[in-house]
Amino acid sequence: MFAASQTYYHHPSPVRLKPKNSHLSESLLSVCKSVIPPFHPHPLLRNGHLQTCAILFASDHVPIHYKRHLLASETPNDPGTFSIDVVVPASETPTKAKDSQTSSKPVLPETHPDYFPPRTTFFTQDEFDEWKSDDETNPLVIALHGLSGGSHETYVRLTLEPLVRSKKDGGLGYDALVVNARGCGWTKLTDNKMFNAMFTRDINHIVNLMRRKFPKRPLMAVGFSLGANILANYLGQAGASTPLHAAVLLSSPHNMDVCAKIMFMTFTGRLYSKFMAGNLKKLFERNFDMLSKNPAINIEGARSATYLYDWDTAVTAPVFGFRTGGEYYRASSSVDKLIDIKIPTLIINAEEDPISLQNAFPRQEAEANPYICFVTTGYGGHLGWFEWGMQRWFPKPIMGFLERMAELEVVENDGEFVDVGRT
Repeated sequence: MFAASQTYYHHPSPVRLKPKNSHLSESLLSVCKSVIPPFHPHPLLRNGHLQTCAILFASDHVPIHYKRHLLASETPNDPGTFSIDVVVPASETPTKAKDSQTSSKPVLPETHPDYFPPRTTFFTQDEFDEWKSDDETNPLVIALHGLSGGSHETYVRLTLEPLVRSKKDGGLGYDALVVNARGCGWTKLTDNKMFNAMFTRDINHIVNLMRRKFPKRPLMAVGFSLGANILANYLGQAGASTPLHAAVLLSSPHNMDVCAKIMFMTFTGRLYSKFMAGNLKKLFERNFDMLSKNPAINIEGARSATYLYDWDTAVTAPVFGFRTGGEYYRASSSVDKLIDIKIPTLIINAEEDPISLQNAFPRQEAEANPYICFVTTGYGGHLGWFEWGMQRWFPKPIMGFLERMAELEVVENDGEFVDVGRT
């Protein structure tokens, strides 16, 4: 069976990791190679466009159940509300969207959406305060969705399902939650702006809240596409001070300016850009009552935006203080933040991803940071990675990496890496 190529970019001396109470260590590169299986692309999906577009036709039967909690911003000059969806047993949530509506009355009415996904209901405040695990050292995984998405996205649920599945059923038995960006995942805005690719305040809020709530748990994070870019920006800003133990970045654009310019040069690239702009326009209309109050937004420009750059020029850039869409893309790209990441981080991209283009891949940055292992696959598209039977490959390396990271710790000596064992 044909296997796609895999290329590893890494520091000459990757950070070394060891189990607690052990003197034997192995390198981050060795760990990654041991948990990343071959990718056997579907024989009928042998290019990035087919792998990407297959997402639209793939099975959506991944029954992850959530309870939602709303949080207000901790930043006084940046008011607003976002939500987290915590994975819970199926018995705690309804299975149909209409039933979700009737079970959500404890929530503040101003943030009660007209519709939100099935298998989701709300925590009461008492339920959230009492939320805990039977094992208070059990790992907790925090996920960040892609552009205009939410916890309902199939790629999110595919990733979380084996992580939260019980050990007796072949899973890891971890706990998990999804951070829904402002205005996303059917969370109504309570302020007149949404999110951007460098908006790290909410993930910083959640990580610190989870550390206070669960001081003994390993906290790990997974970001998808734009969520991966946001997570990388956060990790670079936080450096060694982050409470996170490890992270995975999947299909991150890395350099948004490069991706935007090259995408616009091709017909298919413009189609993707148009599709993404259309999704953002839907979010805009869903939250129009609040967003229309922002004087920085060009409402006519937002509604007439054809491509993603048009949208970001009319909305994202002016709302967040940028003069042009290009200035916003350059400032929000995570590529320059990768060098400052100080926790073990696995980055995975497909070389023929038509959205997060290989021209923007952070090869040199990965080779300059011992905490990063960057893996590219010859096929896979954007968040696709379809194998035979339309099974998805990417949950397997994510599961394997996080399982190993939960067992390991970085080996350091006064800030210097030391070799205390053989790989």
